[in-house]
Amino acid sequence: MARPSKTILGADGRVLGSRAESTRAKLLEATAKLLSEAGVLELRIVDITREIGSSPATFYQYFVDVDAAILALAELATLDEAPLVSHLTEPWQDGDGLQRAQAFVDAYITFWDDHSAVLRVRNLKAEEGNAAFREARSRANLVLIPSMGAMVEQAQAAGRLPAEMHPFVTATAMIAMIERLLPYRNEIARRGAPSSSMRDTLAMLVYRSLTGH
Repeated sequence: MARPSKTILGADGRVLGSRAESTRAKLLEATAKLLSEAGVLELRIVDITREIGSSPATFYQYFVDVDAAILALAELATLDEAPLVSHLTEPWQDGDGLQRAQAFVDAYITFWDDHSAVLRVRNLKAEEGNAAFREARSRANLVLIPSMGAMVEQAQAAGRLPAEMHPFVTATAMIAMIERLLPYRNEIARRGAPSSSMRDTLAMLVYRSLTGH
């Protein structure tokens, strides 16, 4: 997965060399794996380092605590969210707009599934008032919100959406709706909804809310 290059620092602020970056990446992979398997409440530094055959002392060279490692994973997730903007840059016209909305929702579901354990913890800690995680969630949401807001403005200019719908609020509501519903797919399926209903419903709501079609 190609990501933009960036200077990576250790827990003490030093710039990491390529070997140290490799060790840090392995620690993050182990953190993500254990987070997915056991959840944040069971996540211990000793288990993370055992996963890569190292010691807790190694972990502390790169992260001050488990939250710092999860925040680093959240930042990587945000980088993987950026390509989703491409689904919002082409106009969602009345002819094929719903298909474009469906493609966007499909891409978002794939993104969520790739990072679901990290994103759930990020959002939970943000809701609990953790400032660092609130900032991480805000940065992630702002990847998509400007493009969504622009779509609302275009629909308002064309008379398809009322002026009372604030573009930023509308875009934020769409992201919040998607993020809130995706973790409940299994529960919704147990209530009898077809497997495709979540995707189709989200796509329709996003399409209508952003375009007014």
